[in-house]
Amino acid sequence: MNSDDRVARLEAQIDELRGKQDVLYQQLARAQRDQWQNRIEDLEVQVHLGAMEANDRANALLEELRSTWAEVRAQVDEASSTASGVTETMRNGLESAVRDLRKALLDSKAQISS
Repeated sequence: MNSDDRVARLEAQIDELRGKQDVLYQQLARAQRDQWQNRIEDLEVQVHLGAMEANDRANALLEELRSTWAEVRAQVDEASSTASGVTETMRNGLESAVRDLRKALLDSKAQISS
C-alpha cells in the first residue's frame, strides 16, 4: 500500500467519522430538546398545582368570611339594643377575615411567582 492509498483510506475514515459525528450532534440536539420540553411540562404542572392550592386556601377563607358574616348579621338582627357592641364585633370579625383572605392570596401569588 502506497502513501496515496493510505491518504485516501484516511480521508475516507475522516469522512465516515464526520458523518457519525453529525448523527451524534443531531441525537444530542433532540435529547436536549426533549429535556427542555420535560422541564416546561413539569413547570406547567407545578403552576397548576400551585393555583389549585391557592384556590383551595382562598375558598376556605371565603367560607370562613361568609360564616363570620352570617354570625355577625344574626347578632345584629337579634340585638338591636346593643348595636354598638355588635357593630364593633362585626367590624373586628370581618376585618380579621378579610385580612386573612388578603394575606392568603398574596402568599399564594408569591408562591406561584417564585
